[in-house]
Amino acid sequence: MNKIKEIFKSWNIALNPNEIQSKLASQRIEICNSCEFKVENLSFNQCSVCGCALKSKVFSPVKGACPEGKWDEIDNVMEDKIFIQIASYRDPELVPTIRDCIAKSKYPERLTFGINWQRDENESLEEFANDLRFRIIDIPWNKSKGLCWARSLIQKLWEGEKYTMQLDSHHRFLQDWDEHLIKMMDMTGSPKPIITAYAGMYRPLDNILLNHEPYKMVASNFTPGGTILFRPHGIPDWEKLTSPILARFVSGHFFFTLGIHCDEYKYDPNIYFAGDEISLSIRSFTLGYDLYHPHYTVVWHEYTREGRTKHWSDFTKEAQDAGLVEKPWWEMDDLSKRRLRHMLQEEDNNIDLGEYGLGTVRTHHDYERYAGIHFKYKKLHPDTLKGIDPPINDDSDWYQLVEEEYNIILNIPSTADFKFIYIGIEDEKGNILFRQDLTEYTSQIIAKFKSFDKPYKWIYWPVNMNNEWINRIDTVL
Repeated sequence: MNKIKEIFKSWNIALNPNEIQSKLASQRIEICNSCEFKVENLSFNQCSVCGCALKSKVFSPVKGACPEGKWDEIDNVMEDKIFIQIASYRDPELVPTIRDCIAKSKYPERLTFGINWQRDENESLEEFANDLRFRIIDIPWNKSKGLCWARSLIQKLWEGEKYTMQLDSHHRFLQDWDEHLIKMMDMTGSPKPIITAYAGMYRPLDNILLNHEPYKMVASNFTPGGTILFRPHGIPDWEKLTSPILARFVSGHFFFTLGIHCDEYKYDPNIYFAGDEISLSIRSFTLGYDLYHPHYTVVWHEYTREGRTKHWSDFTKEAQDAGLVEKPWWEMDDLSKRRLRHMLQEEDNNIDLGEYGLGTVRTHHDYERYAGIHFKYKKLHPDTLKGIDPPINDDSDWYQLVEEEYNIILNIPSTADFKFIYIGIEDEKGNILFRQDLTEYTSQIIAKFKSFDKPYKWIYWPVNMNNEWINRIDTVL
């Protein structure tokens, strides 16, 4: 923050400070009153080093603003501070998420928030306007350029905090979540750990947490665009675990790591949406970060997107023709996927990625061996598909194996008042080979999929309108 901006913000806060700001100012002025650099003038007291009037200086929103470092201890300058990154797009859950994050934190005074607020006219963050902990980028929704563009701007708000946590804008939290995650970092024994997962599920309407078992991220398949689709998979026997487990992927909606990640992993603003998570995974790994899933649930996420406007729903050709947006979403997405495929070395698109390329601590091949992925052939190792923990380290020609194609006709039992029906096919060991969620009833589907393993049974499992799983039926094939 430049000096003039800091002065104006200090005076503004001094006129109407909140409780936290008043408490911090009182602690700062107590130090200033005994400082050898304090100068007493007729009209006001002044710092002889920076020249500022103390009655406004003590309300500075900048941590460690004392030029002699005398406020550092009470400001808790960056020690155990957590920089929380939230990219929000027209989301009514943003404010409830922030409130719950603060309320459930053991040390809320140690939190700082970097928020890219892509808002519409019905939203307000007024309650946080004078809170020292918040750095907010205010952007009208139609000026947005996509997810990774938003996150790249947030990273620039990092001011050296020891830790960072990236979230979406629709979450709930475990009590003392900050203490839990820092302890998990220490448990790993890694100098550069990332704690990440597909978070648990919650229901915004009544803040009900729908599950407590922790999830790992499991790869499902490559898409035609070159990225990988992921699904949450429950961690077996998680109640017996005492520390985080190794992961191969990083979730874009929840990871916790060292703050320096904001500087080392620079978000490519040209990645639109798809590909964010595989980019996070391979680039962080090659930068020397070790990936872990938490062994119990700390954060919950809202997956349905109900009540939220999607970026791609707004950025249409019709909106472009009306002059509302610069370009439709698929134009951004096309460039994005070309860059992604080049970075993953699936194809050579003659693109200079610059600072958005891979790290140098580990190689592209190191990640492929660790994760069980062959990007050029767009193949996933059988153990990767099953969600078996890394590392894989299979140096055989496994990527030449051919999966068998299946077309299985499934007759679907009828049910009333369901939110969705989970249809799954598993092998004899319980590994999921196929999944489809029906949001509208149909009496029959054809499950088309490829697998190295033979299907054993299929599962019919509805979820009612209260988000409760009911009436599961397992049928051997």
